[in-house]
Amino acid sequence: MSVEELLAELRRLDRVDKLRAMQLLVMELASEEQALLLPGAHYEVWSPYDAPAAAQTLTQMLEADRAGTADRTSGHA
Repeated sequence: MSVEELLAELRRLDRVDKLRAMQLLVMELASEEQALLLPGAHYEVWSPYDAPAAAQTLTQMLEADRAGTADRTSGHA
């Protein structure tokens, strides 16, 4: 059965059966996601905490955006 045929069949289902099909698919997707994470494994997570260079870059970008917004706003006055 092709995906298009499957979708056509799903559209014919009543509301309860559509919800059951959706629940089944969501549960399968969740279990696939869990399989991507290995128990006991260590995963690095980056944080901007104690990253002054990143903070400075972000501050400069925000100030440049703010200046650009002010220029665009005052140009239309």
